[in-house]
Amino acid sequence: MATMIPVSVATYKNPGILHWSLFIETEGVDKTIIQVLGARQKYFPDIRRAPDARISDSLIELLPLCRIDASKIEVLKNIAYDTPIRNDLTDWSCQDYVLAVLDRLEEASIINTMDGNYIRRKEEVAAKRESWL
Repeated sequence: MATMIPVSVATYKNPGILHWSLFIETEGVDKTIIQVLGARQKYFPDIRRAPDARISDSLIELLPLCRIDASKIEVLKNIAYDTPIRNDLTDWSCQDYVLAVLDRLEEASIINTMDGNYIRRKEEVAAKRESWL
């Protein structure tokens, strides 16, 4: 039987729009965080082992989305690395990156799109997207 691990969107205080990352609750003390860092139109991927998002003083909310097969974590990271960063768009941000990674994980069947709870939660997250404009 596959080990299933939680995937959530972590929302953090940040100057400007709120910062979003995907938080993957991998085994052990360190977890996996998937995000873009940098300034507007100068973003770069940051995919790494990190402490639990819950211990960050800047964490506002941790929104559970779904559970994925733990054996797919490396595939998930590769998909995140391959997700285009749209520095050519002035209104593109970390929030768009998280949504784009989720879309690509759905296309790769890493996330079960037949899960109505996931679809509802993703729509809730998407509705929180902020604009630079």
